[in-house]
Amino acid sequence: MRRFQLGIVLVMLLAFGSLVNGGNLEDGLKAAESGDAQKAHRLWLIEAEQGNATAQRYLGVLYGRGQGVVQNDQAAARWFHLAAEQHDSISQSNLGVLYARGQGVTQDDIKAAKWFHKAARQGDAKAQYWLGVMYEVGRGVAQNSVVACSWYLLARENGVGTAQNSLESLWSKMNPDEIAMSRQIAEQTRSQTGH
Repeated sequence: MRRFQLGIVLVMLLAFGSLVNGGNLEDGLKAAESGDAQKAHRLWLIEAEQGNATAQRYLGVLYGRGQGVVQNDQAAARWFHLAAEQHDSISQSNLGVLYARGQGVTQDDIKAAKWFHKAARQGDAKAQYWLGVMYEVGRGVAQNSVVACSWYLLARENGVGTAQNSLESLWSKMNPDEIAMSRQIAEQTRSQTGH
């Protein structure tokens, strides 16, 4: 009986060891930071196949950059999509970029805007900026300078420096009421999402 209990303890330690010791995700980060992208890939693949959204995002980055693996935009899009479906805002934003560019997926502005919108609502500053661009030029969404400015405002507040130039450019073409409306929309979005 004692041997059986010891066996259960060993199985439990092995099962939860990754939680105690940081696991494959963190070990993969250490490997990547030390320049061993192949090791990072092996470790993250284990986690990604078990549904870990962060590991899936990391694999998307490796495939997108060709680090530790052969560069493969389709594989990058696949991993970003899996993570994005789990509400990983960075993967949603990255997937939006891929759809906007037609990189690893069929170019589709509507899908790009959809993924940017999901990420932007979660506070992803880059997605907020990209969504502003989409509204400014009418790609995947109806062209709307007021809404574009609202997303640029949020992106600027969240640290995207280029958003200021986009704001100034649009504001020079807008009347004071439109500018005030863009600020109001940004405030409403911020209060609804907490970002």
